[in-house]
Amino acid sequence: MDFTGRVIRLAARRTKGGRKLDLPMSSFVRDLLIARRALGKEPSGWVFCADSASGHIEEPKFALALVKEKTGIEVSVHDLRRGYLTVAESVDISPYALKALANHSLGFDVTSGYLQLTTERLRESAQRVSDRLVELCGIAAPEGVEQLGERA
Repeated sequence: MDFTGRVIRLAARRTKGGRKLDLPMSSFVRDLLIARRALGKEPSGWVFCADSASGHIEEPKFALALVKEKTGIEVSVHDLRRGYLTVAESVDISPYALKALANHSLGFDVTSGYLQLTTERLRESAQRVSDRLVELCGIAAPEGVEQLGERA
């Protein structure tokens, strides 16, 4: 993760499609990850540490089971992706930007071959989706907590 450049970087070997993925961090995601990292066990450096051989969460089953236990709602990783993409479409993100944010292939039509969907080009789209999700979830910053946002 690049907190200064506000980018989450995944190597091609770590993605299902075998394509590297550079996702722009929305201000909410950046603040959340910085706060989460501060809770981590040093010196691992992992944002989501765990008592595992690798030192980080490898499988989200435990977290998803906690969601079910606390809310009665069973959710899968694919449900989360489906929800994100549905919200992205609802705030009028272009189909090409939608595919890029999900790391899906842009397809083989002539137009997609000409597009240059850089991380910076996707930043505004990612921010709009994040802002809408925060609104839908009713998330408010705790009183007295300064937001990091665009600074630093």
